[in-house]
Amino acid sequence: MPDDTMRDVLLRYPPRDLAPHERQLVHEWLALAGDVPAAYVSERKTDDPALYRRVVISVAANAQPTHLIHAPTGMRLWVKVTVAADMRIEMFDSLAAALNSIRRVLD
Repeated sequence: MPDDTMRDVLLRYPPRDLAPHERQLVHEWLALAGDVPAAYVSERKTDDPALYRRVVISVAANAQPTHLIHAPTGMRLWVKVTVAADMRIEMFDSLAAALNSIRRVLD
């Protein structure tokens, strides 16, 4: 998918709430990943709007976010943003695939 289309998805389609089974999958992935310092679902309305309703993951020693994953409202895909100087946006068919792109631990 072209970069313009991916950015359009980020701007036009806000993240939706995660379903309970999706939250459970995040917890399972984190437990299996082992060396990932932090992963959580940002769900408080007072959270940073850039993080709200996203899975926030840090693989950095300083625990700063390195990846953001969310499902855009009304779409059947998952977006992973790699937070770095050269930001990357990738799209996946499932939450498990998006998580496994960071650490492959789920079947």
